[in-house]
Amino acid sequence: MDSRDLLLAQPLGDPQLNLTLEVFLRMLRDILGGRLVSVVLFGSAVFDDLAPGYGDLDFLAVVDGDLDPELSRRLVEARQLLRNGTFGLMAWMLEGAFLPLAMLDPAVSGHALWWGTSGERPWERNGLGWLVHLVIRERGLVIYGRDVRPEVPAPARAQLVGEIVAACAGLRRQASIQGLHAVDALLTAARLLLWLREGRLSSKSEAADWAYDNAQGAWRVVLPQAKNLRLNPGMADSPAVRKWLEALAVPINEACDELEREAAGAVMQ
Repeated sequence: MDSRDLLLAQPLGDPQLNLTLEVFLRMLRDILGGRLVSVVLFGSAVFDDLAPGYGDLDFLAVVDGDLDPELSRRLVEARQLLRNGTFGLMAWMLEGAFLPLAMLDPAVSGHALWWGTSGERPWERNGLGWLVHLVIRERGLVIYGRDVRPEVPAPARAQLVGEIVAACAGLRRQASIQGLHAVDALLTAARLLLWLREGRLSSKSEAADWAYDNAQGAWRVVLPQAKNLRLNPGMADSPAVRKWLEALAVPINEACDELEREAAGAVMQ
């Protein structure tokens, strides 16, 4: 295909990823037509840290006006096509929000759609969260349409710190769930700690390396293995690794303790 015919405005380094995104954009254009304002990629793909078989391929699709039931139905059907195996593993990993332009502001209600891990559901409010807003503004990659990143509300530091404190409760709950979800809790704690200390957004792999060198708790010693498992999720099938995963509750709670102390200090600043 001639490059002039491609919808993908910003190709990435992985040809298979680019093909997946091109298929995705063509589906959206077929459904939404001229109402598709922008598609922004964020998360591990833009940090060059995508791990096929683990995690998500995160996007924000901005549309002109609210989604009506028929458009929402067609978008749900499109996701089912992307996840039927025809388009490969990366198509299965696509997860994100279809937001009317006005709903970039979390205070504005409307009719949106979320493609989540557990399925699709309507949104009446923007549920992305302030941390995701920050990532989209600062590190998002516009792969289609106009650059809406400056229109995404900039969160205040207090909002971000408050969201991190609230996230700790969820990370602690993940400590009781065996398997790769526990790995994600550790790596997420490392990313949040890095942002609190240095104000820097990072990939999970980069955060694991940073926290191994800079975290104060004993939990840091499990981070190299956690990083390796995320990048090689098939290793989790071995008995030795399953046993290792079963013992992660203690380091996850230690990570949350350190993260909460850091957040409390940030609130006092």
